[in-house]
Amino acid sequence: MNKQIESGAAPLALTRAVKRWDYDRSVEKMRPLFDQWMGKTAEMLRELYLAREFLTSQKGQYKNPDAPNYLIHSWSGYCGDLGLAYQNANNWLRIFTPKELSKNGKDTVQIAPSMVTETTADRALMDARIERALRTGKEPSDFTDKERAELKKKLEEARFRKMAEELNVPVEIRTKTDWFAETTKRSKDIANFKLEDRAQIMAQVAIFEHIETYLRAFTNIETKALAAFNLALKTKNLANDIAEQNFQLSEAAKEAGHDN
Repeated sequence: MNKQIESGAAPLALTRAVKRWDYDRSVEKMRPLFDQWMGKTAEMLRELYLAREFLTSQKGQYKNPDAPNYLIHSWSGYCGDLGLAYQNANNWLRIFTPKELSKNGKDTVQIAPSMVTETTADRALMDARIERALRTGKEPSDFTDKERAELKKKLEEARFRKMAEELNVPVEIRTKTDWFAETTKRSKDIANFKLEDRAQIMAQVAIFEHIETYLRAFTNIETKALAAFNLALKTKNLANDIAEQNFQLSEAAKEAGHDN
């Protein structure tokens, strides 16, 4: 163990340095350093961004060196050569927007929390990555939980539409049966419900957080109650529509099986 730390000299020196800190001197010192850091950070993140997009878009494999489609370089290997964990690089790139997709036409590093959770550029980039995953059948190594959940949603939608077409069932169905009330009566079914994976769990957590944030925006308790009931009604209608779709598909599948 470091003897200086054992003696207590280091904590004491740090305490003295903190007491000597001066606001105006610090601002004057930090301004040029911050400008330099921002420029170097944007330059570094742009190179990381280009490297990741190139390396993760390659088609091939890493297992057999003798195969013609063997890939020598990978995104994780590139980061390793830099002495950087690729997970950390992915986290850094989440705050970077290349100038080609940036609103201000410059490579942008978002160092402050944005009031907008998702920009048009963010969404366009995510959609392009998901579309590529759909087309190739391969997920990039840096796929986020949000992208993975969106990809799974699109795959499920495609599967449902294909099933609906095969069984000749309308994709959009409006129900007259209150399946929500029927299911609520069987509360055990709801209590035993389990999400399938971490992406679904994270998506549910995010949804619940957004709902709580939305309801906290109301200061009037009566208005807040109305807003909560409005959300409940919307959710109930969605649950009924999905349940009706499931019922119609099940019935159509039974009829198709009976005919065969």
